[in-house]
Amino acid sequence: MSLSEKIREVPKPILMATIAPLFALTCIAVAILISPDFSWTGNALSDLGHYIRTDIGPNPVVRAIIFNAGLAITGTVMVYYIIWLLRQLTDLPTKIGIIPYVIASVFLTTIGVFSENFSPTHYIVSVGFFFSFPWAMWFIGLSWLRFRELWWFALISLALPFISIYLWWGTIVGVMPWTGVALPEILTSLTAIMWIWGIVYLHRTGKLANIIK
Repeated sequence: MSLSEKIREVPKPILMATIAPLFALTCIAVAILISPDFSWTGNALSDLGHYIRTDIGPNPVVRAIIFNAGLAITGTVMVYYIIWLLRQLTDLPTKIGIIPYVIASVFLTTIGVFSENFSPTHYIVSVGFFFSFPWAMWFIGLSWLRFRELWWFALISLALPFISIYLWWGTIVGVMPWTGVALPEILTSLTAIMWIWGIVYLHRTGKLANIIK
């Protein structure tokens, strides 16, 4: 079987959930590449989505469209995938646990819609995103400790949010070697991406068979 045939066999929501985070990261990377004065240690990622800000590079509208579209489209796709997954779940604790990730994905979409130009809405939805997805990890982690075959993922889910907490705490109190929030933003976002890819892997490989109809 060819690679293209294998890809066509994958359910579309799973394929979309796999690709969407890569799309977001690509858009962020492109926005940074066309922003020569962007600083990982002095800026926030959201600075890339400002439509008139020129201090980090020229062509702010182009940069902002790329950055904001990446977040909004990725968030929308993740909402679609999680709702699709929710409809298949038969385990109530898992259903409850995954809801914060739906909320986090909605916040991600709204970060792209309400850029830095829309203060204070932008900051509210940004805080909402970084606050909500760790709860999905904790809830799922606690819930899946009941299943021996999912212990490894449950333990990872319980531990990952503490990376985010440490990075943000260190940034806020000033013990980290940076003043901007771009690094804690991208690093904590990567924990969310790795986690959802873990869910997608478990789903695709049938390891969620006990809790999916």
